Amino acid sequence: MFFMDTDTAIFAEGIARTCAASKYSLEELEDILFQEVLPACRFNLLMLPAPEWTGFTLEYLVKRVLEKHRFGKRCPLVFRNFTQECWGEVRERILELRGEDTEPPPR
Repeated sequence: MFFMDTDTAIFAEGIARTCAASKYSLEELEDILFQEVLPACRFNLLMLPAPEWTGFTLEYLVKRVLEKHRFGKRCPLVFRNFTQECWGEVRERILELRGEDTEPPPR
């Protein structure tokens, strides 16, 4: 839903709950977002008005991710900062829902 032509804040709580309930670690979720979802869905924000406003079908999304994933390659630059902003909000909520520390580890 980050890549629909709508206010992403509307969907942040639902995205966070879905992610928090998943079996994936926070790092895995971030990799999925940046290496699979971003490359597959960013085109929707490049075209104005966006061709899809309500979400992609699962079948379409699976096919698109398999075609466009970036594992082993550099993360796409287009919409990376936008995606990072959306992820930051959702990431904090996932940590809260999982009862984990919301402070990022020192680098």
